[in-house]
Amino acid sequence: MTQEQKEQIRDALTRYTSRFPTQLAASNSLQGISPTIISQVKNNKWKVVNERMWQHIARQVGFYCGNEWQQADTGCYLLLRILFGDAQRYAMAYGVAIQTGLGKTFTSKRYARENEYAHYISCDEYLNRKDFISKLLQELGTKPSGTADKMLEEIISTLETQEEPLLIIDDAHKLKDRVLHFVITLYKRLINHCGIVILGNDELRNRVVEGARMNKELYGEIYNTIGRRFVTLGQAGPRDVELICRANAINNDATIAEIKDCSKGNLHYATELIHKAKLQETKETILG
Repeated sequence: MTQEQKEQIRDALTRYTSRFPTQLAASNSLQGISPTIISQVKNNKWKVVNERMWQHIARQVGFYCGNEWQQADTGCYLLLRILFGDAQRYAMAYGVAIQTGLGKTFTSKRYARENEYAHYISCDEYLNRKDFISKLLQELGTKPSGTADKMLEEIISTLETQEEPLLIIDDAHKLKDRVLHFVITLYKRLINHCGIVILGNDELRNRVVEGARMNKELYGEIYNTIGRRFVTLGQAGPRDVELICRANAINNDATIAEIKDCSKGNLHYATELIHKAKLQETKETILG
């Protein structure tokens, strides 16, 4: 690993730890990275930090050595950045339904990485209420322990000390009804202080809208909290694939056209094709 890469990882680690009240809290949110290691990296005492640890730190703070993916101003990226900023600044609640493959997870993680007190939570169908609370506590830099109610109070007290906190709940369509309702209850405990953006696909929007239409109390409360509307984005913009290509050093028009045609608007697949194209370019350069 080069000196320049280590400097970039140090800077990324510094940005990451600035989101937490203490270095210990930052360490608790990371796996296998002690406060001592954090201090050594930040203070340029690198002789005691081995190569494997550098890679371990890089992966967790969002830096990928030698191949960090560059963002492009796609429709999804610009829309979500605006919503995240509004929600964080004004303690607002948004529900967002976005088609798979448009880059919502990339944008969400990047925003959380770059903005103090923005917290990203990825959901799955196995999460119960206590699992969700534990996951959020870890994001806040605290090791989960005790009852769910005790951990909930710790979450609330921590967020209340932060200036303009934001919760980004990704893949919320995977949450069970009880857990989804809990997310709204948490927001209401922090109303006028903490923003929240609930991200999912059309399944989430249909579930909530139809539930509210059927006068199901749980869904009615969720729908009312997000202003009785979902912000929706159904497809990539006409230039989104080209923008991502050029941002990541693919400038050959023929290659861009091929990637655009093959990916058919799925930016996840476009990303894979861009990686392959860059690898091919590297091989051709080496072979002369």
